[in-house]
Amino acid sequence: MTFSTDAVIGIDIGTTSSKAVARSTAQPGTAYVEQRTPWHTGTCGQTEIDPSRLVDVAVELIGRAARAAESAWGPVRVRGIGVTGLGESGVLLDAAGRPAAPAIAWFDHRGAREMEQAGREFAGFAARFEGRTGLPWSTQPTIAKLLWLRNNGVPAGPASTWLNVPEWIVLGLGGDLVREPSLASRTGLIDQDTGEAWPDALAVAGLPAGILPAERLAGSPAGNLRHDGVVSCAAGAVLTVAGHDHPVAAIGVGAVEADELFNSSGTADVLTRSIPGTLDETHRQRVVSAGWSAGRHVLPDTSMILAGVNGGLLLRRVLAALGAESEQARAALDHASLSVGDLPAGLSVAGDGRTQDDVVIRIQDGASPASVWTAAVRYTAAQTLHQLQDIEKIVGPHRRAVAAGGWTQMASVRAAKAAVIDALSFSPVVQPGVTGAALLAAFALAGEGISLADFIRQSTVDPVH
Repeated sequence: MTFSTDAVIGIDIGTTSSKAVARSTAQPGTAYVEQRTPWHTGTCGQTEIDPSRLVDVAVELIGRAARAAESAWGPVRVRGIGVTGLGESGVLLDAAGRPAAPAIAWFDHRGAREMEQAGREFAGFAARFEGRTGLPWSTQPTIAKLLWLRNNGVPAGPASTWLNVPEWIVLGLGGDLVREPSLASRTGLIDQDTGEAWPDALAVAGLPAGILPAERLAGSPAGNLRHDGVVSCAAGAVLTVAGHDHPVAAIGVGAVEADELFNSSGTADVLTRSIPGTLDETHRQRVVSAGWSAGRHVLPDTSMILAGVNGGLLLRRVLAALGAESEQARAALDHASLSVGDLPAGLSVAGDGRTQDDVVIRIQDGASPASVWTAAVRYTAAQTLHQLQDIEKIVGPHRRAVAAGGWTQMASVRAAKAAVIDALSFSPVVQPGVTGAALLAAFALAGEGISLADFIRQSTVDPVH
């Protein structure tokens, strides 16, 4: 008799690439796959995607992850699927539940004119926006995209619904219509004091009272997988909206305690901090003024504050300039960097990682490739330190920090981070986002009787120093 291995799959729908991982308590290792997310960027720099293609990507990833698991473990039965992904982007549904417009990328600057106009016409609303929503007054929150859609012929009707990308994918896979709190926090439509839609925001954007579905916490069952294109071994799997990718990645490395900091070190160098309870409006305004944002964590009764710079982008450009893009050259540079003490006089590396401006390298005599690389990693670490110093004046110090992601595979990066982040350890989890989504899928199967934090403590690998 052939027995199937029960597995869960975590999916992370991203901007550049989307990923999936299959995990099983009965088998060692994981089965990981990724593919390009087919966003389309037009001649004016506008980036969007047909919402149906997002569901197609999820179906493809489920199939590929299941097949990879079967190659490693034999027959597999996928029992649960968790979907995480980017915030701010989503899908406006009409009264019939059909997409009314493309999904606009989170970083797309559409809505700038509309936000400027709203700031003039509703000055009181604009003045309260940051403290009430925990988000900056910019084109990033969803409200800017909804204002742009309304101004360009796609207004929300009385029965319209807004779904963030992971919520839309769960619906497209056959699941329930739900609002997950950490994702809803990125819309600019939520009053963080109540966790419900902010009437003033709905009025300014011309949105109906029911634009957002009922709340369903991350890790709660949200229906079952029923899609004609899904592989048979995953049919009927329990679905859950795992939430916003950054707090889900923190879950993936086991950062579930109060006042813990997670540093995701990829193209974006992101800091995610958990804080018990709900910040008040004054503290939220101070958090935003310090360059962070505040909202709901995927952990119940927990706030999340978030900040990031494009430190990984800067490091990648410096590696290219030094001719160290191959694995061998990169390893040699990494090793040589560990022997660099004081930097040579006149050497500096800088660049505004927030806006992806040019990287500026200044050198005089005595600058070696290793010293230039060391200057780069120390510069990105210094940016992190400044962010932490600013925010800890508002919310106090973190108790423990965990870092993960591609750049932490380099010893020079680890050394620079450890020099500026207190109580820091490094996780062996290479893909924390999909790992967290898979853990939340497993939690959705666990039923009542255990808290999410306790479940994650029992299920994750302890970080290694």
